[in-house]
Order: sequence, then C-alpha cells, then structure tokens
Amino acid sequence: MTKLNKKLSISISIVVVVVYVMSIAINSMFIHRYYLHEKRNILDNIADEIKHKDINRLKSDIDSIEEKNNTDIVYIELNKDYKDKGNIDKINNDLLNAFWKKGLSLNKFWIEEDSLKNIDNKSINKIYNQGKTKYSLLVKFMKKDNYLFAISIPIEHSEETISIVNRFNIIMGIFSVIIITILIFILSNRIIRPMEKLKLLSKDISELNFRTESIKTNDEIEELAYSINIMSVKLEKAHNELNKRNKNLKSFISDASHEMKTPIALIKAYAIGMKDGLDDGTYTDTIIEQAENMANTINTLLYWAKYEKREVNLHPVDLKERLYKSLNNYELLIDKGSISVKCSVEDRDFVISSDKDSIDIVFNNLISNAIKYTSNNEIEINLFEENENVVLSIKNGIDYDMEDDIENIWKPFYVLEKSRSKELSGTGLGLTIVRTILEENNFGYRVEICDGMIEFYIIFIKVI
Repeated sequence: MTKLNKKLSISISIVVVVVYVMSIAINSMFIHRYYLHEKRNILDNIADEIKHKDINRLKSDIDSIEEKNNTDIVYIELNKDYKDKGNIDKINNDLLNAFWKKGLSLNKFWIEEDSLKNIDNKSINKIYNQGKTKYSLLVKFMKKDNYLFAISIPIEHSEETISIVNRFNIIMGIFSVIIITILIFILSNRIIRPMEKLKLLSKDISELNFRTESIKTNDEIEELAYSINIMSVKLEKAHNELNKRNKNLKSFISDASHEMKTPIALIKAYAIGMKDGLDDGTYTDTIIEQAENMANTINTLLYWAKYEKREVNLHPVDLKERLYKSLNNYELLIDKGSISVKCSVEDRDFVISSDKDSIDIVFNNLISNAIKYTSNNEIEINLFEENENVVLSIKNGIDYDMEDDIENIWKPFYVLEKSRSKELSGTGLGLTIVRTILEENNFGYRVEICDGMIEFYIIFIKVI
C-alpha cells in the first residue's frame, strides 16, 4: 500500500468513526425528547379537534378519535364550586373511575388545585409515571364548556430500549467501520494505483526513458494518462530528431572541416614553395584554383543556410516547362560530352504547388549529376503521372558498385567519384540541398541502382 493510499484510508476511516460515534451520542441525547415531542403533537391535534366540535357531537365521536390516535379520552362535568378543596378529590376520583372504565388502572394520577385554576385559559400537560408497569401516561387536561377533558396517551419507558439499541449500534458500527475501511482501501487503491503508474511514467520521461502506460479507468485519470502518453511519444520523436540532427551536424562539421582543410593545406604548401623560389609557373594557378574551390564551397554553404531559413511562397509551377528550361541550360555540356538524352514527357499538364527557384535547383542538380557521372554517355529522363501524382525519373549509367551505401548520396560532401576530384564532383552539397527542398515541400524521393543504372525517383504532389 502506498503512503498516499494509507493516509487516505486512515483519514476516511477516522471520519467515519467520528461521525458514527457522534450519531450515537446525538441519538442518546435527543431521541427521548423527540419521542415526547411527537406524543405531545398528537394530543395537541386532538385538543384542537375537541375545541372546535360541538359538545354533543363530540361525545358521539370520542370512540373514533380514540381509535384513530390510539389514545384514551375521558371527561367529567364540572359544577359551579369545582374549585373548592373538597371537590378536587372528587374530580380526581371521577377521572380515575372514568379511566378505569376505559380499562386503565392508574397507580399514579392527580391534578392539583393550582392547575385547575388555570384550566380556563390554557390546556395543561402532565406526565404520570406508573412505576413497575414500565410506562408513563402523558395527559392533556382541557376545558370545553362545562366539561373537563383528560386526553391520555401511553409513553413507553424508552431509556432501557435506547440503551440496548445503542449497544447494538456500537457493535454494528464497529463491524461497519471494518467493512468501510476495506472498501475504502479497495476503492482508493483503484485511484492511487493509476496515479502511482503516472508518477513512475513521468519520472521515466524526465530521465529520457520515453514509454507509454495503459490505464483504463474511464475517468479523468485515463484522459490524463492518454495526454501523457501522447506527450511521451512526441517527446521521443523530437528527442530522436534532435539526436539525429546533432549527429548530422557533427558529421557536417567534420566533413566541412575536411573540405576546407585540403585546399588550405595546398594553398599553404604552394605559398611556401613560392616563398622558397620553387615556383615553376604553376603554383599561382593551383592557389587560385584551390581558392575558387573554397569560395564555391562557402557560397554553397551560405546558400544552403539561407535557403533553410527563407519563407517559401507557393505558386503553381509547370514541371514540363521547368524541365525543358533546365535541359536547355546544359545543352552545351551535353553536346560537348556527346551524351545521348532520351526525354519522355507525357502530353498533359503537370502543375504542382511550389516555387520556380526550388524546382529549378532540383532539376539542375539532378541533370548536372547525370551529365557528370554517366558511364555510358546516356541519360534517360521520364516525366509522367502515377496515382494522381507527377513522377520524375532520371537515369544514367554508373560504372562502380555503391549499393551498400546508396543512401549516403544525400549526405553533405558525399561524392560518387572516389578521388573526390572537384573538377568532376563539385562541392558535394547539391543533392543535400535537393533533399532539403523536397522535404520542405513534402515531396517523395528515392534513389536506386539496378542493372548498372542509377535512378533518381521524385514524386511531386499534383495540383488538382
């Protein structure tokens, strides 16, 4: 049992015990008084009924009133001198005889002279304890016309009964508290256990141990668990993405350092050679060439950083138009290399939502790579519609095996030419920029090698 569960169970149990003990105490103090209050109300109602009835009709209705209210009603006619001392005894005797005729043999019954003096103004209530008979008689005396009425109702001696009931209540209370405590533990455990699971889940998430917890309570706790699970999944995704970006950044910095280190070392070496007078006329050209390579690399890096930060404005772009424009840009290189270009474009409109500059960058990089690396002086370009999307396929021959690390082709500074010749390979950032553009526009892409051909496959989302 958890600390919270223990505290909750103990607290509720104490409250239950206190409330139960208080109820027994209140029951002992007030139940007898309440009992008398209810009996007096019965007599008051009967007195009010007698007060408003004609005396002759009242005499005939007394039996029904008695039966309805479980009471006994007696009356005597008073003479003019009923207040005299001698008549007090007679009045009491007459009332006792009247009760005796009703079947009530009273051990104690007496009305005092002072009470009779006030009988004209108000009714009088008296309680007569009948001793060993274990009951008392509550009597209301009232006068109507020239008659003295005594309305009686028996009162049980409830103290002993209440004491027995209270003892029984205490026994049942102890049993009830035990049962309630068990139920409280079970119910609180249903609440606390999911909370304990959520606590452990939150702790694991804080320690980067992303996981989910299945909690079914059909209440707000289940909703909270669902929200935390979603948070955990999203945090894990963001954490993995951040780790991936950090890893890529480290790799990028390493690659960039390598790319910059080589030309700097060459420039330094040739500069020292010039200082020592070893220049054969080619040192200056080499330094200029390496400086241009560094400038190209830096400009490409700056462009890439600038592109990733810029806001993309989407417009309808005709892919067929942009493809033909890119091919025209490389017409001289194609003719110079005696490269055969097979271009197949379906006769239909291919309009997507993007921007012209981004699409031009994609086409120019893919076409220029195909020109640089084709091994059979052939390039095959296809633009067609597939599953309501526009697909661009660019193939060229390749004369070395790179199937094992084909996915590395998208990484910064990765070049197909093993010698990493800048004349042939360029900066090695072109396909990285292409990937950035495609991912920003949610375009699909992949690269495959089959039968000595490398194929770039781009899936554009067509505007419907």
